[in-house]
Amino acid sequence: MTLITRITRLFKADLHGILDDLEEPEEVVKQAIRDMEEDIARQELLLDDLHAVLQRLAIEAQEIAAGMPGIERQIDLCFTAGNEPLARNLIRKRLEMAQRARGIARAQEETLAKRDDLARKIAEHKQQLAAIVQQLKLWTENRPGRPWMASCSPLHQGGGTITDDEVEVAFLEEKQRRRTNATSNLT
Repeated sequence: MTLITRITRLFKADLHGILDDLEEPEEVVKQAIRDMEEDIARQELLLDDLHAVLQRLAIEAQEIAAGMPGIERQIDLCFTAGNEPLARNLIRKRLEMAQRARGIARAQEETLAKRDDLARKIAEHKQQLAAIVQQLKLWTENRPGRPWMASCSPLHQGGGTITDDEVEVAFLEEKQRRRTNATSNLT
């Protein structure tokens, strides 16, 4: 590895580290959550499409199954009438329909497998998303750099911010209390 390549890699690594420090971790996680939600929504649309494909395949399989007895009757009629060329054409049609039915059955199996796999992945992704959302909530409540929040977070959740006026009044009360204590100590 050349020296320039090593220096370039070192510079890139330092630059990435600086950028990571500049980025707000909470915002990065929130964006990741939004991305996961969009991905789950896309997967659910794909799952809906697979359901629609399965419905179309089922309808087509039913149509083929419903058409087979009619072909059989027509083949019987052709043999009864002695019309072998027409019987051959109908037998070809029956074979094509049977071949199509087997293709539909394979497509149904493959689509069912894809649907089940996708449904499993969606469920896993939803669980992962819920875990990340929960971790973000906990992290937000106990944000690094504010360790005092962990010990008094229930108090913080119910309260608001302390105004400058409240500080000023408390300061004046404390000042008056100290004056009173100082004069009583002198006597």
